[in-house]
Amino acid sequence: MKTLSLLTLLACTCLATAAQAAEPLPAADAACITLSGDQQIVRAGADRNILLRNADQHYIVHFKDSCTSAARTSDLRFATPERDGQLCGGGVSSLRTKSQRCVVSEVETITAQEFNSRARARR
Repeated sequence: MKTLSLLTLLACTCLATAAQAAEPLPAADAACITLSGDQQIVRAGADRNILLRNADQHYIVHFKDSCTSAARTSDLRFATPERDGQLCGGGVSSLRTKSQRCVVSEVETITAQEFNSRARARR
């Protein structure tokens, strides 16, 4: 009977560990935000980052590498595997354009004033 209980406990532990491993988690330094339907993306001059207003929150979305197509296309969307409606840094999310997939390295919070100032400077 003890052997059966021990085997049951071991099986439950393995299942719990497998379930945790199956769910991709953001990197420890990856900040995630919930995207709203009220967004403004400033992509003028975009190469290494874009500006994002998400409802009343403001961000600089930094890319791991150059993302030149972000400034040239109007078809932009964020993609985060298994986390619909989320935007995460740390390489978890990416910005998809018609021709490029740009990995998001960091989502930096900024003030509304800084957003407006940077947006004006990019025009």
